[in-house]
Amino acid sequence: MSTDPAIDPNPANYHDHDKVREFARHEADVATIRRQAAHWRLTDCDEPTLTQMRHALLDEMARVEKMLDAANQAFLHFVQQGNPVETERSRQQINRISAEWKTLNAHLQEIDQALLERHLHSRLLSILGSRRNLNLLEAVIFIAILVAVALTLIEIFVPISAETFNTFVLIDTLICFLLLGDFFFRLWAAEDRRWYVSRYWIDFVSSIPATGILRLGRLARIARFARILRFARLSRAARSLSLYSRGLDQLMRTLELKLVKRSVWAAIILLTLGAIAILLIEGNQSSSIGDIDQSLWWSFTTVITGGYADLYNPTTLEGRLITVGLILVGFVITSILIASLTSVLVTDDADRLEQHQFDMEVKLQALEQRLDLISGETNQGLIALEVAAQQLSNQDSAENVAAILTTSMINDFESLQASLHLYDETNGIHHRLALRGLESVAPPENIAVGTGFIGRVADDMLRANLSIKDIEPVTEPCLPVRGTAMVCPLVAFGRYIGVLHTVLPSHLGRYYLYNRAPMTMAHHAAIAIAAHNLSSVALHSDPAANA
Repeated sequence: MSTDPAIDPNPANYHDHDKVREFARHEADVATIRRQAAHWRLTDCDEPTLTQMRHALLDEMARVEKMLDAANQAFLHFVQQGNPVETERSRQQINRISAEWKTLNAHLQEIDQALLERHLHSRLLSILGSRRNLNLLEAVIFIAILVAVALTLIEIFVPISAETFNTFVLIDTLICFLLLGDFFFRLWAAEDRRWYVSRYWIDFVSSIPATGILRLGRLARIARFARILRFARLSRAARSLSLYSRGLDQLMRTLELKLVKRSVWAAIILLTLGAIAILLIEGNQSSSIGDIDQSLWWSFTTVITGGYADLYNPTTLEGRLITVGLILVGFVITSILIASLTSVLVTDDADRLEQHQFDMEVKLQALEQRLDLISGETNQGLIALEVAAQQLSNQDSAENVAAILTTSMINDFESLQASLHLYDETNGIHHRLALRGLESVAPPENIAVGTGFIGRVADDMLRANLSIKDIEPVTEPCLPVRGTAMVCPLVAFGRYIGVLHTVLPSHLGRYYLYNRAPMTMAHHAAIAIAAHNLSSVALHSDPAANA
């Protein structure tokens, strides 16, 4: 035996190490699948797939709209009847269905956005000639935006000479023309130009050069504010980077939630208007807000802290009214923003509980339907089964047995089609004695063993030991009517006699009564036919009986 401690003499341990490595590979595979699912986005799908998803959503929305219309009719009916309990239930049902419709509509809008984005991407690829050229364009735009943002930061925080400032302005102006050219190029390539402007208008606004007339007189303050607006170009850079980083793309989708997006934009607009208004009204009265940068900071602290920072106390009536408005509206917007971010980061237990309650109600309704079926239709089915069994036992010919059986399947057990076939041992053929219901889904009149659905069941019966075999119905889907085809073998006294073929609607095929009734009737019919055959044989073999 080897004494080297690095060599394990037990082969089982090597097997365990192999298992560990195998589990590690499985763990890596699971992590890969999970990562792919987490980073999946609608724009990964091609246009035909997105179109198919859109049609499916439209069909589902049409179904929900029908449910909503029915719930509304029920609501109005209960209101007219003066039934408060059912009225409240109908109202809650309307709310749930409406919420479901809104969710589907939000998905539909996302798919429409993805379709337009996908079409724009395909059009850009077609115009530029290759994906490499499109990636090159995105890289140029990304680098240009980073340069512009860097120059803006230097201009704000670092003292520079007039010559350097003019150089920065020239570079920024060239970048603005580049970005404006990219905006109008994509606008021309977009399938829906109104959609592109409404979605990417910030790219246009942030690309307007703050030069020329904007730097004359008091408008120079607006020009200084415009340089801060350049930071909005980062959203354009983020979209370029999202082509290569799925994590950033996921972050952008999170930030584009409606409540968060509206709150952020409302806050930006409020801060901007407050800063410009206080600057125009009291900018000459105090050095604390004599600059757009300072007025923006004053507006920000007033909105966020409610004026407690006390950077500047307005002296005019207009300035005080602006301050009061900023504080009041700021409280509202800040609360909405905090609530929106909380709803993004924390699971909404109320919605989850309401969804669970709705699911439980749906399940309870299904159980009630099942109970109604058991208590009502099952009793009727048992009575019909007893009556049909009595009629079958009193028939004096196989033809009459077949007629009674197929008629009962159609009238009493809601079958779409019913037929009875007897087996001819001499020729190995099944001959049809009776047919009721839809002929389009009926088996052929003559069926050989091993041919078709009935032939396969017959072949299994003939090969089996029927004295010990548990006779059960055999089913398969009936696609023409979206139902269930069922073959019930007729066996009596250890002999295979024939089959009962029925077709049940899809909504009845899963219920126990409708599954067992045909087989039970087939047993009674088999006994009746076998008894009739034995009677006929006895009559033909006994001359005294014939006399």
